[in-house]
Order: sequence, then C-alpha cells, then structure tokens
Amino acid sequence: MSGLNKPRTKAGKYLDLHGISHSYIANETNLSMDTLTRIFSIGKKTQNPTKSTRKLIYDAVRKKVPQAKMFDLWDEA
Repeated sequence: MSGLNKPRTKAGKYLDLHGISHSYIANETNLSMDTLTRIFSIGKKTQNPTKSTRKLIYDAVRKKVPQAKMFDLWDEA
C-alpha cells in the first residue's frame, strides 16, 4: 500500500501486510486521509493517535481481520 516506500509505523505495516487501504479505514472511521497518513507513516509529522482514535481504527481493522489484536497495531494499548 505504501507507494512511495515511506517508512511505516507498526500499524501501517500491519495494514500493508493484510492489504487494508487507507481509504477503507477513512470510510469506516470518518478520519481524514491526512490524519491517517500521519498515523501510519514515520516522518516529521508522525502522529501518535489518542485511545479513541486507536479504537476506531482497531474496530475497522477487525472487520477485515477478525483475529487482529490491539497489540498488532500499537505497542501500548
């Protein structure tokens, strides 16, 4: 999914591994693509999501990968 070969966060790598697109997450969570890019890519604007945002993303991922765990996406829950 990372077309520009940008370094990815743990959550970004998990999405790539399971073929889950940013647009799918954006549609499921109503988060902006810009916000998702900051969450899933490592760089100057990397953003650490709040617990409520993590839960939104986690719930969307679970629709595609039912066995997903919060620790698959982030080191701390």
